[in-house]
Amino acid sequence: MVKSLILCEGPNDIKFFALLCKYLECDKQVHIKKMDGKSNFFKTEKYDTTKQQVDTDQYHKVLLVVDADFVEYDANYGGFENSTTQLNGMIQSLGFNDKASIHIMCDPETKEGNLEHLILSTIDSKEKGCIESFLNCINPMNTCSNKKIVLSSYETIFKEEPYSFDHQNFDDIKSKITQMVNS
Repeated sequence: MVKSLILCEGPNDIKFFALLCKYLECDKQVHIKKMDGKSNFFKTEKYDTTKQQVDTDQYHKVLLVVDADFVEYDANYGGFENSTTQLNGMIQSLGFNDKASIHIMCDPETKEGNLEHLILSTIDSKEKGCIESFLNCINPMNTCSNKKIVLSSYETIFKEEPYSFDHQNFDDIKSKITQMVNS
């Protein structure tokens, strides 16, 4: 069986996409691979094996998923627009035009942040208030405005995931995975 491939940044992303693919009942049709950071998405040599696998039809579709992050921290690859432009350029340079698509993880309203910002945008107001209060408390302690450290620990904070894949903010990524698998 030819599978689809999701390329993501790291282990937290793999765990998230494994859960999402299981929820979508396509986990047997999707292989998830980490690129070990966003910067590796923009290095042609990091795709050598993947390109060979795509060219030999081991993977029929590829979804490249990165965090939007913030423009102020990285003028080249930070932010929704920069990430989109750079990934589309990489797809063209690899010759993946008909086989690859992209998804930028972020808060859907601000178009900034990462997977954890997307998750925060979907959780119940009570849990969100708890996290926001904690962030406001630690902010004066010279912590990074990036909420990743707090949000990635939701598994410890809450007994179960504080989000549901039924939330509309997950619709775009669910649609891209479903289209990739069914095409």
